[in-house]
Amino acid sequence: MITPAASVLLSRGPGSRDILSILRGAHLRFFGGFWAFPGGKLGPEDEDPTLETTHQHLRARRIAACRELFEETGILIARRRDDSFPDPSPDLDRCRQALLEGSLRFPLMLAERELTVRDDDFPLIGEITTPAFAPLRYATTFFTAHAPPNQSIDIWPGELERGEWVAIDEMLARWRRGEVWLTPPTAMTLQRLGDQPIDAAPELLGPVLERLAQGAEHPIFFAPSVQMLPLKTVALAPGTHTNAFFVGAGPRYLIDPGADDPAEQARLFSVIDEQRQAGQTLTAILLTHHHRDHVGAALACAERYKLPIFAHAVTAENLRGKVPIALHLAEGDRLDLGLCPADGGRWTLNVMHTPGHASGHLVFADSFYGLLFVGDMVSTLSSIVIAPPDGDLTMYLQSLRRLRETPARMLLPAHGTVSTKPGHVLDAALEHRAKREQQLLDTLADGPAAIVELAERMYRGTPEALMRFAEAQVLAGLLKLQGEGRARQVENERWRRGPV
Repeated sequence: MITPAASVLLSRGPGSRDILSILRGAHLRFFGGFWAFPGGKLGPEDEDPTLETTHQHLRARRIAACRELFEETGILIARRRDDSFPDPSPDLDRCRQALLEGSLRFPLMLAERELTVRDDDFPLIGEITTPAFAPLRYATTFFTAHAPPNQSIDIWPGELERGEWVAIDEMLARWRRGEVWLTPPTAMTLQRLGDQPIDAAPELLGPVLERLAQGAEHPIFFAPSVQMLPLKTVALAPGTHTNAFFVGAGPRYLIDPGADDPAEQARLFSVIDEQRQAGQTLTAILLTHHHRDHVGAALACAERYKLPIFAHAVTAENLRGKVPIALHLAEGDRLDLGLCPADGGRWTLNVMHTPGHASGHLVFADSFYGLLFVGDMVSTLSSIVIAPPDGDLTMYLQSLRRLRETPARMLLPAHGTVSTKPGHVLDAALEHRAKREQQLLDTLADGPAAIVELAERMYRGTPEALMRFAEAQVLAGLLKLQGEGRARQVENERWRRGPV
């Protein structure tokens, strides 16, 4: 499902390079902890059925942009009959609160105060749709606007933590220094504007958004010289994509190119070719582990661009005869990433061996921004399958706890979106495993049972096609309990609680 939305690049006034940036609450599911521009999804009250379809589309988005800007920041860009803007007042504060509570409709508020949202106060930039990999997708129309001189921003506690007027170059400098996280559309917008005023956004950004609408790859940057490219793969539901990552200022690495579909590989090649034209060449391919959805394009990339592939020795053994591994990576290895975008100092990608999901699984941690490229250690979409014999639940939990103790500021998984709350995500994964273990113990308390019986009891409602994964999870849990002396296998491949 794609939800229509609107966003506003708000400046202090004509010719200004100061832009209003808002910090989204860390608790939010969608880009919590990131700086962005004001905006949000359309509501039914934003539509005007009296207009033609084309005009209705843009008119509704302008109304939504005005309403969201007012709700989030207190700035109301609606004019009186004499073309002036309303002054801040207790009445408008009450209206704002009522809008947030859902007890007031925005058109009624405007009509009662004889206010009008004018199209020329919200020049159109263009529209982009969140790529298909994301669990939440928005078709967002972007506008520019100038803050009325008689109003000031007032961020109320809730979805947003705060807002600031920041010069474009200053916000980009903060991003390079690792002081802030920017949503990918925000980073793209600020980099495209460069030293130009916000008024130039329709001219500078409009063609870019049009190319994206026609199928060009979205430039998804979560830090300078760190780009994510979600590729469609044969992944376990609800996942449909595996995130590949480009990391480094030169040397530069590609992590987990997983697509084996020729069309998806062509997408990957187009991005690499574009980077090469810009002078960004790859040094090597890095694999977190050997599973199909992480290595599908590795050989094709290696052959096309004459690149070596680096992975753990166990992964190399698992891929023997399929994907040649030129260098075995091990715990404590460091890969040079070139000059750090923040200060020009040394920048490295540090290797961590994290067995459990796969015995040769690696996690990569950058040395400056606090990024953890965790592969399949955790997902922000669902839990991770631990499938014996290569999967080992005891080792997996040890690896999770080790990651929990690793200083990090952003977690970048292979499946799902990134998170600025690594500790929260890892704690949730550990808590989930603890609950599943207790559920397994409780189920075993009913008496000896086979794995298939235990899976049917513990995973009721799971589609038949996925039950084999549920059974693998049960086996992994039983083997862990057996190793701890809390479960044992008895006659007819049945299991029971108790010491071995």
